Amino acid sequence: MAAITFLPIMDTYISEWYAGQNFGFNQALFVGQYRQSGDDYRSLMQFDLSSIPKNSTIEKAELQLTLYRNEVTSDNIDLSVHRLLNKWSSYTINWNTHPPFSPFRDGSVSIDQTTPLGLQSIDISNLVRGWYDGSIPNNGLLLEGRDDNNGLIGFRSTSYLYSNDWPKLTISFVEGILEVKDTQEITVPILPYTPIIESSPVALGPRNVATFMILNTSDSPHIKAKIQLGFDNDPDAVFFDAGPWHDLEPQGYPGEAIAISASEAAEYARVLIWGAGGETLNVYPRTK
Repeated sequence: MAAITFLPIMDTYISEWYAGQNFGFNQALFVGQYRQSGDDYRSLMQFDLSSIPKNSTIEKAELQLTLYRNEVTSDNIDLSVHRLLNKWSSYTINWNTHPPFSPFRDGSVSIDQTTPLGLQSIDISNLVRGWYDGSIPNNGLLLEGRDDNNGLIGFRSTSYLYSNDWPKLTISFVEGILEVKDTQEITVPILPYTPIIESSPVALGPRNVATFMILNTSDSPHIKAKIQLGFDNDPDAVFFDAGPWHDLEPQGYPGEAIAISASEAAEYARVLIWGAGGETLNVYPRTK
């Protein structure tokens, strides 16, 4: 897995009290209400994700902000992230001209009067996945606090002297598109049948990797699983062992779940499961 950190290409705040003023060169990003109703602040930023390799899978994306001012008094503030719906410029935008934003949250973090100054992280993985694959236009994001109670919070912007405190977006990704296959619920046959069963084959294709995450949902300590490879997805076709047996502990014990992968040259992969009979498992196949 690779990781890359982005700095905003634009960041600023807007003020309802100074509705016509632009703060594009300010060292702070303010959010929340300051002293009274009508004195609300919001912050905006945008990131350019074009350097992420094409056909990658976003595993996780975290917005990281340096909190340097916390004036939350009593009730906590849910600092929320909202996608922006139109384009904007950090050096012309103000409260009167800011673009609309989605009312639905794309991530949040709770801040109260005891929250220490320093780094705050917000998971915005789904929003970033949408930006990356084009399903969500990347117009940036807006940070919103409470508009019904005093409690201003401030973060450092990219105009601040020390770059270590600037906003960042850290993205973990793997090259290649991760395909999520249907979860398979499997029951090991009970005697007089042979207590062995296979999962449905998944196609490997050129240079594909298949991973099977296997969860023992039973109380049995007698479950084993191994990878098999084949050239036909017919369940009655010949499949070949491609590794050792792996034990699964009963549900509730460490080791009840395992992940085994196949990257060999073959058309199909599956897992073979052996037990005492009657055990239940869930198999979660993934390919990339």
